[in-house]
Amino acid sequence: MADNSVFDLVQVRGWRGGFKNLLRGELGNWWKSNTWWIHSLIWVGVINVVLAGVLWGEDIGGESGAALYTIFAGMFPSIAVIIILQDAVVGEKESGTAAWVLSKPVSRIAFVLAKLIAYTIGVLVTMVLFPGIVAYLQLSLAGGQISPVNFLTCLGVLALNHIFYLTLTLMLGTLFDHRAPVIGIPLALAFGQQYLFALAPFMSRVLPWVLVVPYGDIEMPIAAALLQGQSPLTLTPLYSISILIVVFIAVSLWRFEKQEF
Repeated sequence: MADNSVFDLVQVRGWRGGFKNLLRGELGNWWKSNTWWIHSLIWVGVINVVLAGVLWGEDIGGESGAALYTIFAGMFPSIAVIIILQDAVVGEKESGTAAWVLSKPVSRIAFVLAKLIAYTIGVLVTMVLFPGIVAYLQLSLAGGQISPVNFLTCLGVLALNHIFYLTLTLMLGTLFDHRAPVIGIPLALAFGQQYLFALAPFMSRVLPWVLVVPYGDIEMPIAAALLQGQSPLTLTPLYSISILIVVFIAVSLWRFEKQEF
């Protein structure tokens, strides 16, 4: 038997413990399987088939189609983000996988961050970037004079919208041990924000609805206004959503660090 002295002992201390291996595994779940191209085909199809039906069936023109694009691309994928993420943490807690992984020299922060980074990349590429490229071509062919810079800015707002739901669902996965509240709370928020605004109008400047859907005096969603090179009525939701995303991540890391398995 070889002497152990021939081996180099590598120790990664602190929050980085096991991070590279965990991230490699989470990325592999997206990019070394059929997950990435299935989601890409679904969302290129869903967003752009609906957009094509409006653009070419109603003859509304490229600029009006641009506003509708932000609604399609903002609302539909955010529901999928919630459904996908509802199992990311809770599923591993219920199956015992999380406890098994954490019995290794792996930090809990690394466990959460690996999922956050891998899912964020997967969602943004398959649900924002790929469908966006096709949508840009459609809108251009329909006569919309859209600046590439404006379109990238619009995609950034769509990305912020999806990351809000992604981090919210991830946080709830660390707070609860069952799927019902993890999927139910974000879905209720996604579908019911406008009813909440009727009770507390100031919430329309805090929650992500007006990023992609018009409401009240905000007749043009922020993403659509930026897409068309216009100044949005308000930029406050961009700041509030960015802050909430940071809060969701911080709570996720704090809660999972205290979790007992």
